[in-house]
Amino acid sequence: MRKQGSGFGFVIMLLVLAVVFYLAMNNFKSVAPEAMDIKRHNDARKAGRDVRTDSGQPTTPSTSSNADAWNPSPPSRPNLSTMDQKTTEHTGAVSDALSQTN
Repeated sequence: MRKQGSGFGFVIMLLVLAVVFYLAMNNFKSVAPEAMDIKRHNDARKAGRDVRTDSGQPTTPSTSSNADAWNPSPPSRPNLSTMDQKTTEHTGAVSDALSQTN
């Protein structure tokens, strides 16, 4: 016949799981307030209500009939000649600084 174990490994496994659960709960307690703030904010957005900012002042209501109707203008494209000029100026400043340190 086969010899059965006493269950010592099973008890150790339960103890390890209990420690892991305890550590996970402590980590959750430190993260829970931020997670609840994010959940409250997301719920308010889904419901279409105004969300108060940290300063406690209400946000201004939308002037359009639909709050999602705002269409921003596309971002402006950078002026390449200005970027080239600024890059050249910065390269010269860096070269001057390096030559002064050596």
